Amino acid sequence: MMWLASLAAILSVLVLRVAWGRRTRSHALNGAGWGLMLLAAGLGWRAAGAWGTSVASLAGMGAAFVLLALAAVTAPAGSERASNRRAGMLPEGGEPLGLARRVATFAITVLLAGAAGVGAALGLRSLSLAVGAAEANAIAIGFFAMPLAWALLGFYVLMERRRVRQLGILAVFVLAGLPAFVTGGAA
Repeated sequence: MMWLASLAAILSVLVLRVAWGRRTRSHALNGAGWGLMLLAAGLGWRAAGAWGTSVASLAGMGAAFVLLALAAVTAPAGSERASNRRAGMLPEGGEPLGLARRVATFAITVLLAGAAGVGAALGLRSLSLAVGAAEANAIAIGFFAMPLAWALLGFYVLMERRRVRQLGILAVFVLAGLPAFVTGGAA
């Protein structure tokens, strides 16, 4: 079964590569590629649980690596010169450094989004307990939710231009964990 799962993962990558290399979008090929990937995950799970799914995904990632390496080696060199400006990392010439804005962006997307991720995880833990989950399961759900919430919130906040909206979004998720702090359920 593991061989079939690995083969399905490799085939999914090949089918998706063909689908994405076409001039026009092919819903059938895209669906077949993603369906094969789902089949690979299911077969891997059936064969050996999470470990089986991991092994099948490694086969797919290996196939993707080979295809990307081949594309990189065989791609013709570009005729355009690369830009010497690095996406606004450093100001050029007499432009202001904007250090306060950069520090604020870091604080919002890393520190505050992290705190909001903790709030969301605590809220989800409390909700899990309220609907009857065991304590250990609720804690595990909170631990899994926090990094996902942090990453999604950080991304979403970076896409928002106005600071007030950024802070408002984060405040909602911080408030989700407030009942757990107030009642002592965060301990």
